Amino acid sequence: MKKIWVLLIGIKLIFSCISLQSQNTVTKPWNYNIYVELKDSVLYVNLTIKATKENLQTNFLLFNRYIKIKKATLNNVPFNYTRHNDTLYFKSFQREEITLSMQYDIPCSTSGYSRIITSYGDSTYTYPILFDTSQIFFERFYKWYPVIYDNFSNYDVTVSVPKTHKVFAYYPETNCRSIDEKVVYSYNCFDEDFPFLITQADIFQEKRVIVHNKTYFEFDFLPRKKRLLAVTDKKPVYISDKLQIDSLLNVIMNRCVNALDWYNNNLWQQQTDTLRFIETRIFGLGVCMNSFILMDRSLINMEALDNYAFSHEIGHLWIGSHTEYLAKGKYFLGESVNEYVNLLYFESWAGENAFENAIQDKINLKYSDVPFFTVSFEQVLNQRNGNLQTEVIYNKGVVFVHEFRKMIGKEKLLKIIRETYSVPNHFVTLKDFEKSIKENGCWNEYLKLYKMKL
Repeated sequence: MKKIWVLLIGIKLIFSCISLQSQNTVTKPWNYNIYVELKDSVLYVNLTIKATKENLQTNFLLFNRYIKIKKATLNNVPFNYTRHNDTLYFKSFQREEITLSMQYDIPCSTSGYSRIITSYGDSTYTYPILFDTSQIFFERFYKWYPVIYDNFSNYDVTVSVPKTHKVFAYYPETNCRSIDEKVVYSYNCFDEDFPFLITQADIFQEKRVIVHNKTYFEFDFLPRKKRLLAVTDKKPVYISDKLQIDSLLNVIMNRCVNALDWYNNNLWQQQTDTLRFIETRIFGLGVCMNSFILMDRSLINMEALDNYAFSHEIGHLWIGSHTEYLAKGKYFLGESVNEYVNLLYFESWAGENAFENAIQDKINLKYSDVPFFTVSFEQVLNQRNGNLQTEVIYNKGVVFVHEFRKMIGKEKLLKIIRETYSVPNHFVTLKDFEKSIKENGCWNEYLKLYKMKL
């Protein structure tokens, strides 16, 4: 009998060790070396990816479908692969480590538009446009380099541009040096999103700078003869008077300053040394990065942007910058919560009625294929890609947060958010959010969200 007990305990220990090993297995990041050079109306891109067998999948998202791979090698031999639209497939291999190298060129024009059509958009929508290097915006969704979704990677990025151009990037520069007639920027980052902007240095009007509470707000506006004031009855209303334009720009600048103060007062204090706002010729609302925010020239001053789109991007300095990509609820934690807190800032100056109208607009939205009320909270948490990403996260997710706030109150909601996101250098997961909810005695209210049909 004693031998049987010893045998059973031994078996239990073996299974415990196996279980422990499986829990401790962490997917190791890919290591990227990316070199981008703008030269003679061509973007030259060279990249090297190092990965181990344990973290390699046999397909991954590829860069822009319109760009041909010039050269590709796997462990220094020609790389055999197939590609379909934005995905590249290859056979599994026996080696423990691989080194994948790719080279490709992007013809473009430094003085106008090239004939090259590029995929401008994200994983949901694609807008074919002509390529113009007066301003080039790179990010994962533009498929400039291969990535694995939902996996952190180590990136060493070098961007070389003529002295007539400059580069703004998500992460701070590790080095910037002048070599002959070039400026070479170096960066190191650790996740799948590494947006950066290459822009001509002389296309902006005189820089506007506001210094407030030790933060430098730098605004780079494009010279414009007329600007969009609002959209009335679905028709754009423009103004061309210089004083009116200056007044509109001042409103935007002051709102950005006030938003930073509001987030500091209502979430937690953090020092932002410099925040740059760059108006672009690129279609899109705004992309928040730790060092700058893009402002789309065609939409600047529209009512939604003027009211709370820029402050949403500023909110990412507190919420969403460190949301774990492997986590369930990634977009909910990064965007839904951020957008709702941003609407609370909007309420602080626009009033309760404006806030309620904004929420009601999100509730009343109707979609062509999927009615709003059929999207469950579980779908909000699991949403990663697909045709409903924007609608689910920025609308349905926000409404769920609002319902949670109505149950527990504004102050407790903000307390939960502070406890979830304010840990330095910590990647926030859904477990972190739910842990804070439990500690604040709101678990039953939270579970009700799963059953709501709004």
